[in-house]
Amino acid sequence: MAPAAFWLIIFMGLPILDVARTSLYHTSYKGEHFVGLGNFLNLATDETFHLVLRNTAVWTFCGVVLNVCLGLGASLLLNKRTWINEVLKAGMVLAWSTPLVVAAIGWKWMLNGEYGHLNSLLLSLHFIDTPIHWLTGANTAFAGGLVARLWTALPFTTFAFLSALQTVPKSLYEASAIDGASAWQQFRHVTFPTIRPVSLAVLLISVIWSFNSFVFVYVITGGGPANQTQILVTEIFRRAFGYFNFGEASALALFAFLILLGASLLQWRFLYRREI
Repeated sequence: MAPAAFWLIIFMGLPILDVARTSLYHTSYKGEHFVGLGNFLNLATDETFHLVLRNTAVWTFCGVVLNVCLGLGASLLLNKRTWINEVLKAGMVLAWSTPLVVAAIGWKWMLNGEYGHLNSLLLSLHFIDTPIHWLTGANTAFAGGLVARLWTALPFTTFAFLSALQTVPKSLYEASAIDGASAWQQFRHVTFPTIRPVSLAVLLISVIWSFNSFVFVYVITGGGPANQTQILVTEIFRRAFGYFNFGEASALALFAFLILLGASLLQWRFLYRREI
């Protein structure tokens, strides 16, 4: 275990300690000076930080719920071997293998209000009369970024659930069918208990990935309009490399790290330990 532990300490442990140290200083292009907990106290009264925190909570919750629920539903539909399912699986692999920046740029083009393909499709089908500027409205921009994020995350979730479903013994379904179990009862008492460990892992990964969805927000909306789609990770980048305030950015990064650490520990406490 020593090589892996060394790697974690050098490339993760030391940077985290450096971020914690920087969060205690006010930094600018002129230099830095010690402010103690001043950066954290400023965040407590910062309205932009409150907005970003709310956006992050909504973004993470919607992303996780949609990703897990749709991934589970898609895996149940794709569990049977048919040629249509094989074609759909191949298409999902292509979506999964697309680089995130490329996918984000592609979705930004499609959602463009002037020459985007989505408006062209809706206009040709007579669903709308005038083009919609998807990325200039707070709600539509938020939803557009969320759909783009889901498009790249859903294949992994689907295949994770699909691999777990294929390990469920068919004899359990046959026995439950003989006992008169309905499709819902089979899912509740046979399928879900069997795939529960994979479900917990997928849930944790979805929380972390959705929380850290920097690329899609930064590329598609840039946090606009008026910070309505800004989330914690993009706000860290903006304060660090836009305002060169590395002290507040480090305080935000430390706050984000503690949130994810707390979410992981809670999941371990209430889910994994129960499994053990």
